[in-house]
Amino acid sequence: MDTGAPWRALEPSHEESGEGVPGHSRFSVLLLAMAVAVLILGSIAVVAVAEIQPGRQVQVVSGPNRSVETTGGGSHSMVVVQVAGAVVRPGVYSLAAGSRVGDAIHAAGGYSPDVDPRAVETALNLAAKLQDAESIVVPRRGDGASASGAAGVAAASSGTLNLNTATAAQLDALPGIGPATAAKIVASREQLPFTSVGDLESRKLVSASVLAKFRDQVSV
Repeated sequence: MDTGAPWRALEPSHEESGEGVPGHSRFSVLLLAMAVAVLILGSIAVVAVAEIQPGRQVQVVSGPNRSVETTGGGSHSMVVVQVAGAVVRPGVYSLAAGSRVGDAIHAAGGYSPDVDPRAVETALNLAAKLQDAESIVVPRRGDGASASGAAGVAAASSGTLNLNTATAAQLDALPGIGPATAAKIVASREQLPFTSVGDLESRKLVSASVLAKFRDQVSV
């Protein structure tokens, strides 16, 4: 028995106090630090992926009893048009800019049973790009409208022919305009819609003398 230091019997041993395993404590702290670092790096990665994902763009084709959504990246402008006449669901529809007359008719449910197929062939240009606020009228059987009157795309209220919506056949019927010039007018408006009747001359589609022959018969 060690009587020189009796107080030592009251002190806990290294094993009991944990002082004998300092390496174990350092290892636990290291594991905790690594776990925190992994969590932080994971959060940064999630944020980075979210930021580089393309934005969600919703395009809505709407009308009576119809609402269709498509999603995709990027942004698109819209045009609003009215579809009337021999279609299943006449009404006002919103479509993506660059849509065609045929797309508007499809959005309205397609042709109704009373459609006049022969009049549609001569009056409608299904490939023409839609213009905002445009009105599309699909001819019905028995309407009794002339080829120019049943244009399928409403003319201006003054009764003039709209250069941005008239068919090639309608343009060809104008004084001094033949099939080749009519095709050039259609191609030009596909690139950039006309803002005035004078655009025909400024774009060198017709001469001033030819334009004078039908200026009062057209509008934009």
